[in-house]
Amino acid sequence: MKWALLLFIIIVIKVILGKGLMLGLILLTVWGKGVSIKKNPVEWDKFFMSINEVFLNSYIIVLYCISTVLSSCVAYLLFHVFGFQYPLFKTSILAIICMGISGMRYNKKGKQVIKEKLNKVKKSVIKEEIENI
Repeated sequence: MKWALLLFIIIVIKVILGKGLMLGLILLTVWGKGVSIKKNPVEWDKFFMSINEVFLNSYIIVLYCISTVLSSCVAYLLFHVFGFQYPLFKTSILAIICMGISGMRYNKKGKQVIKEKLNKVKKSVIKEEIENI
């Protein structure tokens, strides 16, 4: 019973940490872009208009992979600290399962949501440009 509870806790920590890292990486890169263009609204509009769907999907996948690797490292440490046998194997299985579930969810509706939100942002930029003329 103790091992099942510890396993559940490790899984929850890995999932929450993965989502938190993903959000943090997105915010960090947006902040970095804001610094590079000196938070100029016109430059932001140009940036959003220049983004294409393929780039955005690739960007999301890379950030997901980074957050998965980092959260898996923490899961490995937790497996090791709690005395589980074969912590690397358990971490690998957990990472593969998480990537499989996330991949299915991403293919099912994630790509479509990204496409819709990108189109919404571009329409908003165009509408704002028309209003400012």
